[in-house]
Amino acid sequence: AKKNVSTSSKLSLSAQFYHSPEIYELERRAIFSRQWILISHSARYKNTGDFVQYEMAGFNFVVLKNKTGEIVAFHNVCRHHAFPLVTKQSGHTFVLSCKYHGWTYNLGGQLVKAPRFTPDSLAGFETSQINLFSIHTHVDRNGFVYVNLDASEEPTVSWEDQYGNMDQQKVLVGSGIDWTNAEYDFTWTAEGNFNWKLMQDNYNECYHCLTAHPAVAKTTNLDTYDFTADQQHMSFPSATSVQTLVRLTRIPLICSIILTPILLPGTGFMHLMRSMPTSPTTTRQEYDVYKLHTLAATPDLHASMTKFYKQVTAEDVELCNLAQQNLQRGIYTSGLLHPFHEEGVMAFQDTVRRVLNEHVECEEQAGRKISPA
Repeated sequence: AKKNVSTSSKLSLSAQFYHSPEIYELERRAIFSRQWILISHSARYKNTGDFVQYEMAGFNFVVLKNKTGEIVAFHNVCRHHAFPLVTKQSGHTFVLSCKYHGWTYNLGGQLVKAPRFTPDSLAGFETSQINLFSIHTHVDRNGFVYVNLDASEEPTVSWEDQYGNMDQQKVLVGSGIDWTNAEYDFTWTAEGNFNWKLMQDNYNECYHCLTAHPAVAKTTNLDTYDFTADQQHMSFPSATSVQTLVRLTRIPLICSIILTPILLPGTGFMHLMRSMPTSPTTTRQEYDVYKLHTLAATPDLHASMTKFYKQVTAEDVELCNLAQQNLQRGIYTSGLLHPFHEEGVMAFQDTVRRVLNEHVECEEQAGRKISPA
């Protein structure tokens, strides 16, 4: 059936959303410390003790596989003098040991060693009563890993309420991919001088592809590039000259758009992008690459796809860097969004507005700022 396309447009978010320190702090409270963030895939933590450190909107945390095989997460903060427990970006460890005073925690986050702290030196001191600040984790049916920094025993927002049936999309469960056999390959990064939402706007449309991405324009039929929304996620299918490209942009919230899997099932290539805010006007772009070991996958094809996406992502970073400069000059306020070609941007920005407005209402009712983390 032909899609019914609206002919009415909307104005984009105003420029202040891309540089205001106040709005950024509100996002830290309403989004990054309250919502479920799609952060990685379980293949990233293959063995017991495998860990990755993440820095997101001022929150520094570690995700790892513990001795029972669970993927867990903790704030990267020693309970003694707040020294970071992990300084490497990723690696393997049997314990989390602080290099300041030697406090040591097991992979479940429990303190097991505190030099010179004993019940004799400090009445009632028990290592078993001290634990790292834990972070909620969820692994969906396809192995994708999510975190929620809400400090409550149970998150205010449940994963099911936020994501619904996203992990049951036909493109995932019917892809023929053995998700348990996914293999992490490598990560590359890029420092961006732009607000994190600017990259999400960019990634939720391909209106710019014909002009700004020559390689995409050559390989993709942009007339078939479409947008569909189902409950709490978005997808962007389009026909390519080789395979069917399925871009799964997780919209349940801006936060979940932080990570965008791109699946080319025939190639066995999967690329996950995180836009990690480092300030109101800077973002660290992190790109994880996985091998899905499909029947058609070959080393040459994987290398070709990697080269392709490195080129496209570098072009996107430059686009966002230049747009950010003008967003801060005080001249531009907002612009029209195309009702078809920028439908994904509208959905993303509507989610931003809704989540922030809901949190402001909660704060107004409470008469104070609410920082869930």
